[in-house]
Amino acid sequence: MSVFRIDLLRHGETDAGQCFLGRTDAALTDRGWQQMHAGLEGVRPEDYEGVFSSPLQRCSAFTEQWAGSDGFVTDVRLIEYDFGQWDGQTAAYIHATDPAALGRFWQDPWHCPPPQAESLADFFVRLEALVDQLQQEHARAVLLICHGGVIRALHCILNGLPVSEMFSFPVAHGSLHQLQDARQ
Repeated sequence: MSVFRIDLLRHGETDAGQCFLGRTDAALTDRGWQQMHAGLEGVRPEDYEGVFSSPLQRCSAFTEQWAGSDGFVTDVRLIEYDFGQWDGQTAAYIHATDPAALGRFWQDPWHCPPPQAESLADFFVRLEALVDQLQQEHARAVLLICHGGVIRALHCILNGLPVSEMFSFPVAHGSLHQLQDARQ
């Protein structure tokens, strides 16, 4: 009997550099493409019952090249966390302009999101809805090509962990992660 599994590939390095990169639609660098290919070395689209991608180009461009234009589904729920006014900004810039807000966010992101950002509660709700739908529609492995925040949040959701554990889960560019739902 097959077991439902979610594999998650984080996009590679982007031309936006090290910043709060949520809804900003940055392109992959050459190194980013290489990282993603390395993450899926030995893996084929046929290994999955379904392949799903964030619509942002740092995920979807690679997915289309790897799986073919008819080999995947774009799902808006896989978009990265929306950092609001901080999106596209570096932590150093935020620290220089509003260190108190940055400190509050690092200490308690659930209750202290960036200005005009998505709440983490809403972020988790949309990802839980995605997982529930995938489990209803698929019996074995699916691949999600997405973002670091999405992978960290799904790690917490599927393992019943508190949001405080989110940032302790390492998610390198181009890394592949396998998760199963431990909530049941």
